[in-house]
Amino acid sequence: MTDKQFFEMLNLDYLGMAKVKAAVEAGDMPAAKHEFAEHLRQREKPVYTFDWRARPKLDSRPANAATKEADLVLNRNVLWAEHWQKFEGEIDWNCNPINYREWTWGLNLHWHWNTLGKAYWATGEEKYAREFVYQMTDWVRRCPVPLNNDGNQSNSWRTIETGRRMGGSWPDAFFQFLSSPSFTDDAIVTMVGSMTDHARHLMRWPTNANWLLFECNGLMHVGVLFPEFKEAAEWRKTAADRLYVELDKQVYPDGAQIELSTGYHQHSLMSFMDAWKIAHINDVPMPRDYVAKMGKMLDYDVAISMPNLRVPGLNDAGEMDMSVMLGRGLAFFPQRKDYEWVATARKEGKKPAFTSIALPWSGHIVMRSGWEPDSLYSLLDAGPFGWGHHHEDALSMIIYAYGKYLLVDPGGYYYDSSEWRKYVVSTRAHNTVMVDDLPQHRAGLPRLQYVVEKPLPIRWATNHNYDYAVGSYDDGYGVDNAVRVKHTRRVFFVKPEYWILTDTMTPADGKPHKYDFMFHLDAAGADVDAASKAVHTTNTDAANLTIWPAAAKELTVNVISGQEKPMVQGWVPAPGHTCRPIPTPVFETSGSGAQTVAYVLYPTPAGKKCPATSVQWLAEGCGVSIAFDNGRLDSFAWGDDSGTHFQTYEGDGEAVYTRTEGQKTTKAVMVGGTKLMRGSKRVNANIVPVDDLSNTTVRHNFTVQPSS
Repeated sequence: MTDKQFFEMLNLDYLGMAKVKAAVEAGDMPAAKHEFAEHLRQREKPVYTFDWRARPKLDSRPANAATKEADLVLNRNVLWAEHWQKFEGEIDWNCNPINYREWTWGLNLHWHWNTLGKAYWATGEEKYAREFVYQMTDWVRRCPVPLNNDGNQSNSWRTIETGRRMGGSWPDAFFQFLSSPSFTDDAIVTMVGSMTDHARHLMRWPTNANWLLFECNGLMHVGVLFPEFKEAAEWRKTAADRLYVELDKQVYPDGAQIELSTGYHQHSLMSFMDAWKIAHINDVPMPRDYVAKMGKMLDYDVAISMPNLRVPGLNDAGEMDMSVMLGRGLAFFPQRKDYEWVATARKEGKKPAFTSIALPWSGHIVMRSGWEPDSLYSLLDAGPFGWGHHHEDALSMIIYAYGKYLLVDPGGYYYDSSEWRKYVVSTRAHNTVMVDDLPQHRAGLPRLQYVVEKPLPIRWATNHNYDYAVGSYDDGYGVDNAVRVKHTRRVFFVKPEYWILTDTMTPADGKPHKYDFMFHLDAAGADVDAASKAVHTTNTDAANLTIWPAAAKELTVNVISGQEKPMVQGWVPAPGHTCRPIPTPVFETSGSGAQTVAYVLYPTPAGKKCPATSVQWLAEGCGVSIAFDNGRLDSFAWGDDSGTHFQTYEGDGEAVYTRTEGQKTTKAVMVGGTKLMRGSKRVNANIVPVDDLSNTTVRHNFTVQPSS
C-alpha cells in the first residue's frame, strides 16, 4: 500500500498519536513514519507475551552465545522439512528444492526470523537485525497480497500461512527487533503495513477446520497488537466470534477436534489458547465460557495419554509429549491436579480418577490397567472418518505395555505423492482388515459423513477388572465401495494381563471373500509357531507381545517386513522422508458367509515368557479357551440376540468370560444381561452393564462411562 493509504487506515485520534496526526496533516510522510515508529517504541500498551524492552544491553558478544543455526540463516541457509537450502544472493520465496510444496509454504512462515531474533538477544550484534530487516522488506516487496482471490493456490498467501505468520513468527520477530537501530522507521511501517494486509486478507477469506483457527488466531493478534488502526476492533471481534463458534462446531462433546488427528488437535487447541491469551493480557474481553469450552480439549489429551504420558499419533500425527500442553492448561485450570500430574511427569498433582474410558464422539476407546509407566494400554478407533488428515483405519487398535509401544499406528507422513504417503494413509498400514486385497474406502463419501452429529454405534462396558467394547465398519471396500462386508470388532480386556480381540466379517452377498487381518509390531523381529500360528516378538531388552489366533476354520499367517512389491507392507514412518521396516503379521482366511477370527494379545515385560500355552476355538458356540502354564483356563465367548451359549454355560448377556483354576470356576463375568446359568444352576457372575454410546447425552466432561 502507499504511504497515503497506510495513514488513512490509522485512527489518528488514538491516544498518543498527536504527533503522527500533525505530520500527516502537514503532508510530511517521512515525519509521519518516524512519529508512528516512535509511538510504537514508546507506548506501554498493548503488551506482548514477552517484554521487548527486556533485551539485554550487551557491550560485547558473550562467550557462551550459541548462534550456530542463526549464523546459517545469516548466510541465507534455511531449514524446513529436514532440508537445509542455501540461497546465493536473494532468497527465492517460491523455491521448491525437494519437489515438496510444504517446504515452500514452510519457508514463507518465516520461523527462521525468530532464530535471528534469539541470536540478536543473545549477542546484541546488529548483523542479525540487519538480515531480518532485509529479508522482511524483500518478502513484502516481492510477495504482494492477492487482491482478488484467497491466495490458497499461491506459495506465500495461503490463508493458513497468513494466519500462522500473524499468530507467531511475525509478532515474535517484530518485538524481538523493535529496539534495534537497524529496524528503521521505514522498515517498521513496511512490516506493520503488511500485517494490516494480512488482517484484511483473513477477514475476507475465512476457511474451515484447523485452517480457520490459525486464521482467527492471526487476526486476533493483529487486532490486539495494533489497536491504532480503524479496523482493529472489527478484527478482534470477528476473530473472537469465529473462534467461539468453532469451539462448538469443531470440538466434539468428548473434547476431540473433528479432524481426529492427535497432532492437529494440539495445533487447534494452541490456536484457541493463543488467541485468548493475547486478548486476556491486553484486557480485551472474550466470551465468558470460552475457557470452559476449551477445557474439553485438554480433557481429551488426558483421556488418551499412553503410560509414557504421550498421545499416540493418530491419523496425520506423530506421538506428542503432553507435559507442555497440560502445563499450558494449568494456566487456565490451576485447580486441575490431573493436568499437573501429567505436566510434571507424575511428580506433583494427582493421577486421573479414571482408568479406562470411552469417548463416544471421537470413537476412541481407551482400556488401561492403570497410570504407571509399566501399565497396560490400548486404544480402539471406532469413530468417524474425520474432517481432514484422515486415514482409512476404521477399527484399528494400538497397544502400549510395560514401557513399550508394541502394536503401533503409523501416524503421519509428509504430504507428498510418494508410495510411502499412499501406504501410510491406507488400510494396509493399520491394525485392521483388508477384504479381497481391497482397503476400506471412506474418502469420497459425502463430506458430511466425515463428521457425525451423534456418536456412531459403539457398545461399552467397564469395571475395575474388565473392559469390553464393540464397534463396526460398514462403508465398503475398494475405490467404488462395491465390496460390502460389515466388520464387527469386539475387544475384551482382562486387567491387568491381556486382551481378547474378535473380528466378525459379514458379507452382504453369498460370495466367498478373502480376509487379511494385519498387526503392525514395533519390534526387533517376530517368530511364528508353525503349529499354533502364534506370533511372538523377539525384543531382548524391551517388552514383547504374543498374538495367539483362533478360528473355526484354517488360518494362515505370514510375517511381512519391508515389502515393496507387489504392494507396500510392513513399514512405519521414519525421519528423512522414508519408512523403516517392522514385522507385520498378516493372518488370512476366506469363505462365504460370516467369518470370525479371535486373537489373544498378551504383552510381557522384558525377559519374561508369555504364560499362555495355547488358545483354542471352542467347539460349541463362538469363543476361545486360553490355557496357561499354571493350569489355569480362561474362556471367553460371545453370542447373538438370544444370549451367549458355550460349553455348559448359558447367559442372556452378549459375552461371557470365565476363569477355571483346578476344578473350580474362580471368576465369571457376563457383559450385559441379568443371569448366567451353568446347567440348571445359577452362576454367581459379575454382571457388567453395557452402554450404547450412540445414545450418550453427556457433553462436556469425562463422566462419560469412566471405570467405577
